[in-house]
Amino acid sequence: MEERRKHIKATEPAAPARKPGRPRVIGDDERRRSILQGAQEAFVELGFARTTTADVAARAKVSKRSIYEVFADKTELFAAVIGQYQHLVLDLPRPEGEELPLLETLVRIFRLDIDDEAERAREAMLNLIVRESVLFPELSDYLYEHGVLRSREALIEWLQWEAARGRLPGGDPMVHAGMLMDIVFGALLPRRRLKHAPERARRNEHIKQRLEIFLCGIGSAGS
Repeated sequence: MEERRKHIKATEPAAPARKPGRPRVIGDDERRRSILQGAQEAFVELGFARTTTADVAARAKVSKRSIYEVFADKTELFAAVIGQYQHLVLDLPRPEGEELPLLETLVRIFRLDIDDEAERAREAMLNLIVRESVLFPELSDYLYEHGVLRSREALIEWLQWEAARGRLPGGDPMVHAGMLMDIVFGALLPRRRLKHAPERARRNEHIKQRLEIFLCGIGSAGS
């Protein structure tokens, strides 16, 4: 009987070799997110000029062909990266009928209430925009022409809306928008990078105080 069992086992067909699993299929949305994340890292570290498609592909773990299937060229990719972080720069438009005090609304518009991780991401993006716009004015033109950067325009629209509601005096919304952006972004883009959360929190408190002075200076009704 034992000999028969051995014979049967010896003559049984070998189990088929286990095939490796299929590579995970990446959806279009996930692929786009991976490309944008890789591009953001590359642009911040290397700058627009030194960043290549190969750099982005390596960081995103996709092929260069995959990048060109989503973005026409490096300029369009750069614009998409900047556009992805616009919500960290300016939170506009505001909810219709918002009745918060104007100072609190400005705090939310300029995202002075974000956490430390988001603040670091915003700082990286603001520095990237400023640095590359100086080096490549045509890149800045592209961002404005394609509606990627329209912070000033969005802020002017909000000021006009609040003036129409009687919560802000008339005045020139372009002047007021320029003043507000100077107050906030002049402080958010310091020459010395603030490395610690308490320093950034103190800076944000100073910005809030300056915004309050601005509202008092223009005689706002809803401050």
